[in-house]
Amino acid sequence: MPATTARRKAAVEAEPGLAPFSLKNAPSFIERQFPVGRLSAEAYKERKAGAGQTLTALGSYWKGRKPLVLVRAVVLGCFLPATDNPAKDLDIFLKLMAMDDDGLARRVKDLKASDIDADWPGFATYVGTDSGKPKWLQRLDAETTARLVAEWFPTIPYDRRIRYCLRPEELPDGAYDEIWPEVNAHLGTTARSLPELVEQLGIARFGHRPTVADTFCGGGSIPFEAARMGCDVYASDLNPIACMLTWGAFNIIGASKEKRAEIEQAQKEVAAAVDAEITRLGIEHDKDGNRAKAFLYCLETRCPKTGWMVPMAPSWVISKTRNVVAKLIPNQKLKRYEIEIVSGVPATEMVLATQGTVSDSRLVHPMNPEQSGIEIKTIRGDYRNGDVGTLNRLRQWEASDFAPRTDDIYQERLYAIQWITKASLGKGREETFFAAISSNDMEREQMVADLVHANLAEWQLQGFVPDMPIEHGDETTRLYRERGWTYWHHLFASRDLLLMASFAKLGKGRPDAYLQLAKSLDRSSKLCRWNPGAPSKTGQAPTGDKILQVFDNQAFNTQNNYAIRSASELLAYLDRYEGKRFDLPGQSETGVSSAKHILRLSDVYVTDPPYGDAVNYHELTEFFIAWLRKNPPPPFDQWTWDSQRSLAIKGKDEDFRRAM
Repeated sequence: MPATTARRKAAVEAEPGLAPFSLKNAPSFIERQFPVGRLSAEAYKERKAGAGQTLTALGSYWKGRKPLVLVRAVVLGCFLPATDNPAKDLDIFLKLMAMDDDGLARRVKDLKASDIDADWPGFATYVGTDSGKPKWLQRLDAETTARLVAEWFPTIPYDRRIRYCLRPEELPDGAYDEIWPEVNAHLGTTARSLPELVEQLGIARFGHRPTVADTFCGGGSIPFEAARMGCDVYASDLNPIACMLTWGAFNIIGASKEKRAEIEQAQKEVAAAVDAEITRLGIEHDKDGNRAKAFLYCLETRCPKTGWMVPMAPSWVISKTRNVVAKLIPNQKLKRYEIEIVSGVPATEMVLATQGTVSDSRLVHPMNPEQSGIEIKTIRGDYRNGDVGTLNRLRQWEASDFAPRTDDIYQERLYAIQWITKASLGKGREETFFAAISSNDMEREQMVADLVHANLAEWQLQGFVPDMPIEHGDETTRLYRERGWTYWHHLFASRDLLLMASFAKLGKGRPDAYLQLAKSLDRSSKLCRWNPGAPSKTGQAPTGDKILQVFDNQAFNTQNNYAIRSASELLAYLDRYEGKRFDLPGQSETGVSSAKHILRLSDVYVTDPPYGDAVNYHELTEFFIAWLRKNPPPPFDQWTWDSQRSLAIKGKDEDFRRAM
């Protein structure tokens, strides 16, 4: 067991000039105790922050990132010694994590009078209810807030306390100033910051500043937080998308102020150039100057019972907050349905619109007297073929295809557009409306198709659009079976292909643009589902209609109706780095490598291994690799741009354990 503080001080005084103390072979704090309850609450709070988490700005499509607060606790727990005073060890650990009572008080960011429990004895001192609503009786300045927190916080559970607090990663360095005398007195250190403490503990334990490695780095949480704490870090993964995200954590989120300004300026220039090109083509503006925000599509197929062409959607509700629906109007002459868009319909019509033409995997429509409808698998012609599995009559698309052919079972139909009014373009709050498709809209749609047809082969040759086949797998085979898609570019609409090709060309050579391209791909595909939002409920605000991302879960979910973002809508998603910048005192290195081949030795290995068959990252990330593999800029050009499926750890139970 390490010497107590008194013994360390005595050793230093007796032999001045030597290292203050040694922790070589000494047990670590994490080997003796770990405050799991508080950490669980903190990790949950961080996860619930959603897009507000630090590293999701690089791409929320990677779902396996570990909470930074958990990483900090584990790494710190590995370096801190377990002394012969375990109560004090825990107290110091909590102070360094800002999870002690004083630390929580410093983290308080916002308190409302209504937050305070009415049955708390001190309620009347701070809160009045004469107006019917709780209101502060006095100005809630810093001193009053501190007094209130000191009196009230200890009376409520920890997981409730942190609702009113910043996350530890959001605290400025100065928030820890007052803890250092007590920390140093217990540890025998002279630190004035966490990186200084980590370095001193590393020297005492390893003889140098500590190096932390993660050989399954994924989205980069572990190496990023270790570097932020002052460690040197080595990060590797078999998957180049994981390594790209980790590189972004170090070099974008962790960039210097000057470098960040350069990155943001370059991104704005690329976005402006893409926007200017789309505007010049005239494919997103109508004759009145309104600009498209979202294009709503659906599949369409011929009913084998009636011969009618039927638009396919599980629901025709477009917006629940504005009561907008699509109505199917039978055209007896053409045996197809016209689609009208109606706003402000009564509640009864909203209920009717929830009954789409696809229900329980069956096609149902008004012109079919058989109300039970027809099974979708019958329309596709599904059949079993021995060990091969389920096959069907869907035509398998070819490399030159980007849209259905006229004789395909499934057609694709644009049925509504969400427009931004000309008067509100560029304003903080844009006004939008939904409209049915006009002949002018179809002309613009054809213009996009003609541009893609004329340029697709060249874009593929230059690497601006994928020419990579979809390899069969647990997740990818469904793309063949459910849509007939055989190449990765088949998952993207004509507008997506045009927009992404422009983005790839204009951002070529910049690694930060590669991360932006990957981030935009997650928002640009026929796999993007339209969410009609939800009306307000008691105590809750309404949620607006919007387009969801491809990977709102870890699967390839083909859609009967989907939505495509306009250039202006997509580019608005890409400027998400502002305010998310952290200094990383530690040195970092990233590489694509199997965990079996460690390229450098480290002092501590902290890792979160693969999920086996729970998440098939080696298949899912080919969605991105297909777009990024041909023109990788430095340092990405030194990596293997392949999912390396054969090396990925797969399976479950004993097979998975053996592979690990």
